[in-house]
Amino acid sequence: MIVRGSFAPPIAATVTDNRMRPLGRVARVFGPVASPYVSVEPMRGQTLLSVVGKQVYVEEVEPNAKAKGRDRRDRKMS
Repeated sequence: MIVRGSFAPPIAATVTDNRMRPLGRVARVFGPVASPYVSVEPMRGQTLLSVVGKQVYVEEVEPNAKAKGRDRRDRKMS
């Protein structure tokens, strides 16, 4: 399924419908930066015909744990 997005989601992010049921995963992002196209690979046994013409959503992805904290080397010395 190809979806037009308002931003570029990360690869392998989960795509859901309005009831938060998982539909598939982001396989590829391509096209213009302002409004990219997103290729969605359906999950096993999932038919995507029921969501044609409807909005789909991408779940937020947490950044890696490395970005959570800062150590002394990252602090600015004044």
